[in-house]
Amino acid sequence: MKGDVDMTQAFCAATPAQRRHSRRVIVASIAYVAILIPVAYLIHHGMVAGPWRMGLAIVPALPLVAMFGSYARYLSEETDEYIRSLVVRQILVATTVAMVCAVVWGFLAELGGAPQIATYWIAVVWVAVQCASALVHKVRR
Repeated sequence: MKGDVDMTQAFCAATPAQRRHSRRVIVASIAYVAILIPVAYLIHHGMVAGPWRMGLAIVPALPLVAMFGSYARYLSEETDEYIRSLVVRQILVATTVAMVCAVVWGFLAELGGAPQIATYWIAVVWVAVQCASALVHKVRR
C-alpha cells in the first residue's frame, strides 16, 4: 500500500517550470485542434485556392511550432538540474528515434518502393517517443 502512495505522489509532483510548460502545451494543443479542423475542411472542400491555400495550410503548424518552442523555454526555466537533465535525455531519445524513423522510411520510400508519407509524421513520432520516455522514467522511479 505504501508503494501505491509513493507512485501517486511521483506522478502528481511537478516543478513550477513543468506546470508552466504543461499549460503552454495544453493551450497549443487546443489551438491546434481548433485550427486544424476548419482549415482541413476549407481546403479539402475546395473553398480556398491559390496562394491563400498555401498560407492557410501553414496556420495549423503554428501551434505545433509554439509547442516545440515551449520545450526550449522550459529547459531555460527549469531550476532543478536533475529534472532538466532527465528532460534533455528524453528529448535526445525522441530526436534519435524520430530521425532514425525518418531516414529508414526515406530509404524505403526512395529505393524500396514504400509509399511516401507526410513529413509531419516525424514530429508525431518525436512527441510520442518523448512522452513514452517520460512515462518509462516515471514508472522506473
